[in-house]
Amino acid sequence: MDNTPRLFIKAGLIYAVVGAVPGITMAIDPSLSYPLRFIHIHLNLLGFMAMMVSGVAYHVLPRFSARTLPWPAGMKYQFILQNTGLLGMVVMQGFADWRDGGIAQAMFILFAVLAGISFLIMFYNLYFVLSPANEEPRPTKITGDMKVGTVIDQFPKALDVFLASGFQAFANPTVRQTFAKVITIDKACEKHGVDVGEFLEKLNQQIFSEDASSHPEGTQTAGKEVERGKICEADTRVGSLIVTYPTTKKVFEAHYGEGCFSCPGQVYETVEQTASMHNVDLELILSEINREIENELNAS
Repeated sequence: MDNTPRLFIKAGLIYAVVGAVPGITMAIDPSLSYPLRFIHIHLNLLGFMAMMVSGVAYHVLPRFSARTLPWPAGMKYQFILQNTGLLGMVVMQGFADWRDGGIAQAMFILFAVLAGISFLIMFYNLYFVLSPANEEPRPTKITGDMKVGTVIDQFPKALDVFLASGFQAFANPTVRQTFAKVITIDKACEKHGVDVGEFLEKLNQQIFSEDASSHPEGTQTAGKEVERGKICEADTRVGSLIVTYPTTKKVFEAHYGEGCFSCPGQVYETVEQTASMHNVDLELILSEINREIENELNAS
């Protein structure tokens, strides 16, 4: 999780605790309800709830929609303005009679405006993340600054070139609809150690050549299946492995969690790919899987 969404969530939790104090105080002494009600409500509404919603939304929505925030720096400005506005209003409510006008009322209005601006920033960022992206015109040449997902969507045959060049993760439909939507070809090539110039030449030739076949030479699918009696290797598909050796599923659950198997990607991804995505040592998980395979074969 990025630092700013984490700050929103932490601040929200702090406001939840602090906001409970005037609530408890009013329960003990109802005569204090008038001065404390405003503080209690705003600490919980603008503090706890708004901060928590902002933090979670900033972390989750860009990932689910596969779109970046239109103004990422706005998160920090929102955090500063929202806290300044909220705390300023609470202080003016608690220690000054701002309703009689004068400087106190002007200060209260200023803090309220700051809080309002912070919500406009949140609206701007999150609304446009959820809005459908404008359809991009079909390019006549593929360049390195293009998003992988956009290229594959516009030119389905490009997927074969990516797979043939070692980008096996893109065989997973979930990856193509999330990660591939935000990474450029340049970055993908850099990450996989692929020469971007040669890859772009191959990609453009495959897509735009009238004589290009439906599958480029050397096309391969991600990973391989495992047969009963054989051991698991780094390029073994997780889905095939679990079908052949059902007891190995508990090894993945121990390292990745049970939720991993609700993802359709496990049918396509290899053990090596999943270990990399979950930051698990490949040799460790392979040894545990093969130990489980050996136990299953001996028991049969």
